[in-house]
Amino acid sequence: MPNAAPRFALPAPLEGWQLALLLAIYLLVGTTGHLPWRGDDLTHLGPIHSILTNGNWLIPQIAGETYLGNPPLYYWLGALMAKLLGWLLPVHDAARLASSVLTAATLYWTGLAARRLYGDKAFTPAILLGMGSLGLVVHAHETQPMLAQLAGMALCYAGLGELAERPYRGGIQAGIGSGMAFLANGLSGAALTLPVLLIAPLLCPNCRSKTVIYGIALGLTVAAFIGASWLGAVAIFHPGEISRWWSEELLSILPTQSSLPAFGKQIQLLGWFAWPLWPIAGWAVWRNRKKLATPQLALPIIASALALLLIATTGSQRAASMLPLLPPLCLLAALGVESLRRGAANAFDWFGIMAFIFFALVVWLGWTALHFGWPPGLARQVAKMAPDFQRDEVAWSASIGALLSAALLLVPALIQRTPLRGATNWAIGMTLLWCLAVSLWQPWFAHTKNYQPVAAELRALLAEQAPGCIKRKGIGDTQRAALDYFADIRTIPYQDPADCRLLLTYSSGVNSQRISGEWDMLRERRLGAGRKAETFRLYRRD
Repeated sequence: MPNAAPRFALPAPLEGWQLALLLAIYLLVGTTGHLPWRGDDLTHLGPIHSILTNGNWLIPQIAGETYLGNPPLYYWLGALMAKLLGWLLPVHDAARLASSVLTAATLYWTGLAARRLYGDKAFTPAILLGMGSLGLVVHAHETQPMLAQLAGMALCYAGLGELAERPYRGGIQAGIGSGMAFLANGLSGAALTLPVLLIAPLLCPNCRSKTVIYGIALGLTVAAFIGASWLGAVAIFHPGEISRWWSEELLSILPTQSSLPAFGKQIQLLGWFAWPLWPIAGWAVWRNRKKLATPQLALPIIASALALLLIATTGSQRAASMLPLLPPLCLLAALGVESLRRGAANAFDWFGIMAFIFFALVVWLGWTALHFGWPPGLARQVAKMAPDFQRDEVAWSASIGALLSAALLLVPALIQRTPLRGATNWAIGMTLLWCLAVSLWQPWFAHTKNYQPVAAELRALLAEQAPGCIKRKGIGDTQRAALDYFADIRTIPYQDPADCRLLLTYSSGVNSQRISGEWDMLRERRLGAGRKAETFRLYRRD
């Protein structure tokens, strides 16, 4: 029985409007109000900008060139959000709200899958544990197509959890989820959902009736129809792109030579990325080790194994590639969290509170180094990363940060002492810590991750040159998307036979060599310093 608590205590777990309010704060703070940051946030804004300006709905494009990184599902939703909210928000802010919608859908459908697999009590813990995971918080606030795949995976699991009772509805939901995962991430999305959909009837003794088999077949038909509809449209309107897309997709899922050496680093990355899900998920598997063949255990275990296998074979060490592991781990953690022994539950709760207080102190320490030069060693490191950062008035952000820090200290004491207090405090702590980081550090991140000044300078300089094409060297998808979005500047590959008088280069790191010979440098623009320095150079050939 939970201990008695004062009437003003918050329930554990949070329910109803309290959970909805916490989720809204978690999803919306930091999603809008800043220019797109370099990296995935800018890269994946490129196809959305292409849809809005050129109507390229079928094949994602960046600056007029085909982008085969992801199918178009996320970009469709981002473009729709930009059209709906363009009167209120800038395009990049409105489009980024697609991430909020998809993260909310992922958490809800994961909770729904937990409810169908483990009972009503597992619904809210699955959501809270997902919110408290370290790996989700940053990607939930950037332009990130992988979130569409997570939503599809979660819907697929929710449908499979209902196969025994409502085979047709469950099959349709699982099929739609699998189709979404395919439209979000291609063969990788299909590889993480279709095998689970096919194996599901073999795991459940009550799922081998004809109606369940028909439900599975219906789900596979729905998934195939969704995928074939997009591929068929591409084959009709862009026939040459299908073979290119297929070859790129095969390369993205087949093992590489670097996959095995990279596996150790991937495990290290997953250790913090999936925290605190994996220890609780491991406890759930151990505690229910005699029931591993049941759908409640087998479904999330198989899904986790598929995600791990895909991560290991591709050798990717990008944090975003680890996201597909979160939904199945949330399911296992939701099963295990309420059965934690009292000592383990108290340790989980205590460790979460102490960890968030520690990281809040780190955030404040870095902020004082940035604005007041203390401690001196850290201040020098921060200054090297952004030597030209202009410090603004800090009173307002410091006041908000102080309130959030006070809440981080006081709110955990108001949570009821139940077995789910730890999961509740992890979700609240992650939300408050994220809000604190946004309130104190967003101007600095906006400065260090912003390509708008570079694009504006290049646009002004190009206005002085004779019109013509611009070749590029070292310019990646992120830089191309930034130049197109901020300044309508498009480049062509250096190997293109076109006779261009201008050349734009990009390099990163300390050693960046200039191009000599027939090219004369017109302008050099540096961002940052040290190993993270970025250098843009514009050349002209007379």
